[in-house]
Amino acid sequence: MGWIDDILCEDPKEVRDGVPSFLDSEAAPATGFDYAAHYTTDAEVFDYFEEEGDRLTETHLRLLRSTVMRRVPKGTALLLDVGCGSAFVAAHFCPRGVNVVSTDIARANVKGALDKVSSPHHAAVVADAYHLPFADGTFDCIIASEIIEHTVDPRAFVASLLAKLKPGGTLVVSTPYKEQIRYSLCIHCNCKTPHNAHLHSFDKEKMRRLVSPLPAEVVGMTLVGNKLLLRSHLTMLLSHLGLPFWRVVDGLFNRLIPKTEHFVIEIKKK
Repeated sequence: MGWIDDILCEDPKEVRDGVPSFLDSEAAPATGFDYAAHYTTDAEVFDYFEEEGDRLTETHLRLLRSTVMRRVPKGTALLLDVGCGSAFVAAHFCPRGVNVVSTDIARANVKGALDKVSSPHHAAVVADAYHLPFADGTFDCIIASEIIEHTVDPRAFVASLLAKLKPGGTLVVSTPYKEQIRYSLCIHCNCKTPHNAHLHSFDKEKMRRLVSPLPAEVVGMTLVGNKLLLRSHLTMLLSHLGLPFWRVVDGLFNRLIPKTEHFVIEIKKK
């Protein structure tokens, strides 16, 4: 497995198709929601590596992902991508010589990440974010993009990731901003079920309260994707004018009209 052997602190439960799995159900938070089974099935039903058919969504994702990656400190040598999804983190950083570990609870996403980004700087494991198979203080930076809203215990999630960071390391989180979570009645279990499996909604103050008891501090929060721009389709026009210009206009609209789709939070470990 190469350089990743040096940072793993336990043996995998199994290795299938060259992908090591460290899933440990006993180490996960005790809840009535079997999220490991849910997201394993989710990755098999929905292809996270498929090109976005909606140009507007693809355009917004470009801005969001570029904002996430701009928060990664210069000089980062070892980066963990939690909930790697489409592997955009590895695709960006591995060609720049950064060692990236893509991790996801779904084997399909991990295998897809390795297939998409074949690089000596890329490794991937199946693991639960609440029980990561790395020694404490391993990573320079950790990215968790569009994950925290799905977690059963957001504070425990952040605490688990902070433990794996070096002192002074950076955790970059992105999530919907002030999302109004909508529900449907599931026809299978007859229970109220949140759309997109979003369990939590966050704003700036809620994020500060979540982090404040932990050995870390929020050092930056950036609003991304003004809803007025998105709904008016001006975002598509701006995308042709270049990402830097688009970012400036989006930031201006978010200050004047505080209706925002997502935000990116930079958390520094003490």
